[in-house]
Amino acid sequence: MTIKSLLLGSAAAMLAVSGANAADAVFAAEPEPMEYVKVCDTYGNGFFYIPGTETCLNINGYIRTEYIYTDNNIVETGDWRYRARLNIDARNETDWGTLRSQLRIQGDGRATDANAVIDRALISIGGLRMGYSDLFFNTNHGYGWQRAANDGYYDFDQGILLDYTFAGNGFSATIGVQDTASVGPVLTSSDPIDVYAGVSYSGSWGRVAGSVIYDTSADEMAWKVSANITAIENLVINAWYQADNGGTPYVTGYLAPTVEWEWGVDVAYQVNAQFAVWAGYTDADFTDAERFGIGAVWNPVSGLSIRPEAVFGGGGNYTQVRLRVVRSF
Repeated sequence: MTIKSLLLGSAAAMLAVSGANAADAVFAAEPEPMEYVKVCDTYGNGFFYIPGTETCLNINGYIRTEYIYTDNNIVETGDWRYRARLNIDARNETDWGTLRSQLRIQGDGRATDANAVIDRALISIGGLRMGYSDLFFNTNHGYGWQRAANDGYYDFDQGILLDYTFAGNGFSATIGVQDTASVGPVLTSSDPIDVYAGVSYSGSWGRVAGSVIYDTSADEMAWKVSANITAIENLVINAWYQADNGGTPYVTGYLAPTVEWEWGVDVAYQVNAQFAVWAGYTDADFTDAERFGIGAVWNPVSGLSIRPEAVFGGGGNYTQVRLRVVRSF
């Protein structure tokens, strides 16, 4: 073997080893670690950690379509409409307690495209809460009859608020201030800030609550009490009473100057896991104000609710029939 042959053979061997090492280096390289979404069970079902943070996020909402037939003994109307709602809830723990932000985007329409709006923008930390949301005068008691999300028989309103709640052992107490552009069907955008307070107590038997609000523009007080009884198996009983001297819009003062009180009661019975029925009655301090309602809630599959309802009253001069279909997620 010549020296030339030996050198060429050695070079070829070195290249082969070098190529093999390079190939090994390419194939041995591991991919970058990936962050998978992790379930956050601190705040209940549906929360997950935002990757790379300690913040838990929940995204939910619903799509609803409904047809409403109304006969008020003067005119008959048929109204077919829809709604889409998206809720975003972010929470994490801090030295000051749970920091939470709530964003609700909603659009309502009929036979045209709906313009989506911010229907809630709320920040809370510990017991302190601030932002735009449904008024405490309603949320401390619920929304009335057994209807789809946040639509009770009696009106509810929204506004900018700041309040603080102390809670412990089933008891809570709240004090706050609010500014609202409309309460009931009348525009009150020039009204100054109103002051409110409320208490509640919850137990295995249900919940009781009371609220007062001082309307600074009317220089009058309105108050409300409610009870929610759940101790009887498969049966829920709700009752509420609210009053003022007819001078505030928070009860029914916007309907007639002499209206001073309004009350209602409803009963819901869960027949089985998929089907429930309800009935309710409400009345107020003005002529033909009484309303009687009946309805059913059928959940044939998970996430789908079909809700037929009928409301009668007004001294026999009012009838409304409603069919709602709600897909929740």
